[in-house]
Amino acid sequence: MNGFLIIDKPYGLSSYDVLRRLNKKFSLKRRSIKFGHGGTLDPLATGVLVVALGRATRMLQFFLSDTKSYRATICIGAQTATDDAEGDIIRTAPYEHIDIEAIRSALAAFRGKIWQTPPDYSAVHVDGARAYEVMRKGGHVEIDPKLVEIYDIDVVSYRTRPGQMPELVVDITCSGGTYIRSIARDLGKKLHSAASLRSLVRTRSCDISIDRAKSLDQICACDDIESMLIEPCEIFRSTPCLIVTPDDIDRLFKGKHVHFPFPPRTADVELYRVQIEDPGTIYAFVKLSQKMEITRMSPDGV
Repeated sequence: MNGFLIIDKPYGLSSYDVLRRLNKKFSLKRRSIKFGHGGTLDPLATGVLVVALGRATRMLQFFLSDTKSYRATICIGAQTATDDAEGDIIRTAPYEHIDIEAIRSALAAFRGKIWQTPPDYSAVHVDGARAYEVMRKGGHVEIDPKLVEIYDIDVVSYRTRPGQMPELVVDITCSGGTYIRSIARDLGKKLHSAASLRSLVRTRSCDISIDRAKSLDQICACDDIESMLIEPCEIFRSTPCLIVTPDDIDRLFKGKHVHFPFPPRTADVELYRVQIEDPGTIYAFVKLSQKMEITRMSPDGV
């Protein structure tokens, strides 16, 4: 068994809960089938969750660090302890001075590479423990900022209603590891107010959009999980392909140097899939240096 499931993660379940439900339904551990996911979603978030089974789990590394897209709904005027709707409100602030132009101006500061401090209630390790574990025990954490990249962040809508805090909806495309909760929190500060994430939908992971996802109920209603799997070559169809010979594959797996023509290199492409034919089995992924040499190869026989 070897392939991917594209799941629209339901509200209220963690990414691990999804794996646990799949394992219970299809007895994956008992059948010695490896499985994992390609990027954590908080329980209150929904959207694209890539799950790999069998040898496809070796490819999950490319989802963890790759581009993600989200639609985020942000409450303006209140900050919570967790920076989302799960936590208690710890601060409120005026918001009457905020209009759509002020929001667009503030969002401009988030585009590009930025230093971002993850939420206190996050899975970041602090002194050997998860930050959220420390916080839930009444402790305090100091989390170092991390460098992330926001490729795009645009206003979808901004709704104000009498007697209620405004609601901002934004589309965000960012690097893997970006905390959308932190963007909401920091946007509130930029606006001289407060803010927290109200809801979140992951609309795209790597090159996989939410319209390709199936619900967890749909997948668990099927008795044959193998019939639901998507082939790796289909998942990575947008990744440039290097066509090689069977002898080349053998030499690569033995750690020997292989001379074969690379396609023209562009500034934003460094990862290639290695195949004998396209479409077909992906035998490896390679990363190229600026000198067009292989600098890293994924494990044998992906």
